[in-house]
Parts: sequence; C-alpha cells; structure tokens
Amino acid sequence: MKRWLAAIPLCLGAFSAAAQTQPESLAQAWQGIFKVGAAISPGQVMYGGTLIEQQFNIIVAENAMKAGSLARAGEGQYDFTTADAMVDWALAHKVAVRGHTLVWHNQSVDWMFDDGHGGTAKREVVVARLRKYIHDVVGHFRGRVFAWDVVNEAFVPDEPGTEQVKGWRSSAFYQVIGPEFIALAFQFAHEADPQALLFYNDYSTEHPAKHQMILALIRDLQAKGIPIHGIGHQSHYTIAQPADFKVLEQHIVDIGKLGLTNHITELDISLHRDIKVSSADDATPELLALQAQRYSDLFAMCARQRDKVSAVLTWGISDAGSWLRQWPQARFDAPLLFDDDMEPKPAFDALIKLGKASPR
Repeated sequence: MKRWLAAIPLCLGAFSAAAQTQPESLAQAWQGIFKVGAAISPGQVMYGGTLIEQQFNIIVAENAMKAGSLARAGEGQYDFTTADAMVDWALAHKVAVRGHTLVWHNQSVDWMFDDGHGGTAKREVVVARLRKYIHDVVGHFRGRVFAWDVVNEAFVPDEPGTEQVKGWRSSAFYQVIGPEFIALAFQFAHEADPQALLFYNDYSTEHPAKHQMILALIRDLQAKGIPIHGIGHQSHYTIAQPADFKVLEQHIVDIGKLGLTNHITELDISLHRDIKVSSADDATPELLALQAQRYSDLFAMCARQRDKVSAVLTWGISDAGSWLRQWPQARFDAPLLFDDDMEPKPAFDALIKLGKASPR
C-alpha cells in the first residue's frame, strides 16, 4: 500500500497542547498483556514527545528507517540523522523500537539494481548490495532496535491486476534474485544483529491464500535454519471490513503453533465502510461508536491470544496525519485513536476500559 505518503506533519502546537491534558495511558492499561504503540514521524518526538512517552511503550518510524530515507544518495551513503534522533529519544524514554522496513518494493533504491550502463545489474551483484545494505543498517542500530520488518508485502495472491508470479509480487527483488530474496534478507539481518527479532510484514493477512503463502515461508525458513521470529499484520481495516476477526484470530493461532509471535503493526479503522469507496464525510457519534467497538473487538481478540500476540501498533497517532487522508484519494477520514486536535476519541476510551478490565 502507498504508505510513503504517511509522513504528513502534525499540527505540532495541538500535539504539545494535548500532551498537557494527560489522559489515561494505553501502555499502562494493557501492561502485562502486550505492548501498545504507534508509528511516529520525526516532528512528533522532536517537538512534542510527551504524549507518545505517556501513551506508548513501543514505536515504529513511518518512513525514517526505509531505504528511500536512509540510502537514497547511493551505495554505502547513509543519512541516519533523523532515524538516530528518533531511536535515541525512544530509548531515553524507555520505549521499544521496531525497525521498518529493510526490503520493500515501494521504497527500494535504484542504485541497488543499476549496472551503471542503463541496465540491470547481475544477480550476484544485487545480492551483494542487499547484504551490505542490510548489514550496514541493521548493524548501525544493533542493540537499539529490538525487532525488524525484514521483508514487506512480497505476496499478492488475492490481487488481480497486480503483476505476480504464482502469488509472489513481481518486484525488482523477485525479478533479479528470485524468491530466495526473502531467505537471503532474513539471513543477512540475523548476521547483522543475532539478538533482533525478525518479522515478515504484510497487509490482508486474514486472506486465506496469503496466509498459506506466509505459513509456507515460515516453514521454508525454519527448514533452512534461517531465523524468523514473527509475522506483522498491517491491519488496515474499516468499520465494516472484515466482518469480524475470527479468521485473523485463527491465522494468528496457526502462526503461533509454528513458534512465532504476532504483531499488529499498522492498525487503523477507517470510517468508510470500504477503504476504496467514500461513505462518510464527518465523524458522527454513530460512526465513532462503531469504530470504538471495532477497535475493542480487535484488541479483545489479541488479548485472548496474548501468548501469540506481543504488540499492537496503530499506523499514526492522530487523524490529522493519517495516510488514509491521502490515499486512495484526498478525502475525509478519521481512522485513529486521537482526533485532529490530539484529543482522545471514543475508541481510545473503549480501549482504556477494556485493557484495565482484562485479566492478567
């Protein structure tokens, strides 16, 4: 999904002002069950991190740790300034950091595939570049980033019209390296930081065909002795889709049986019934109540599977910065737990109440 548009600046004044109101803490409400967090942008920690520190015990960078942000200038040329500032802030405030993402078709860098003559580099050259990139980036954050989305969105079996090969996205990584690019990426990440947890991350993981491909990937890596520790479920949902979370829950159980944990990595719940079709132009009390129930249903499911779910993160903090206001079209939406003014919404209140009432 086109999440590179997600780094929309917040109204920093509103962010800082809301932080002073100090609502109850999501992290505290769910302490002992799983970590709760959000994707954040650099400005949110540089100019108003108080609310993040109070609400969350895990964060992920929306864009600052992707290849397009770290290594656009060229092979071996990195700009870690922004990512370092975010990671250092988080660790100073005892907030865990997920790394997102090492290999993603939408933010791959051209130099990785360029042969220098207007063509595509040979497979062995691209593999060597991929190894160096992953070693350099994961090595740079070694001991500071506890988990990485190693590969993002490699499977598209349920997407007619998307270029694919037997359900594999026909990305540049696939075209040049073949399906082995995933195993290589996990191998390189483990070499760079043997203590980091390594995840495969994708959207629509509740879809049966994609789930089967994910299970096959896990078994393949395990058979090869290549570590994989978890699956990230992006969880971009709406007030109507999916109808319930029973299928996702069974898939989480299936993954747990293979010895992996699960993270809900990019959660938001659109007020439109279909993510691609506009059906709301205001956050009415009725829609917000339905949204609150959907958030509660998902968190309740994760709580039931607490031995298999270790973190839940929303994709952003406030509605003002949500990627859903930019894609698939510029339109109204209010999919997150805080409104445009950083005030908590009914969904936030419902999750506080549910977390506090959940047995430990």
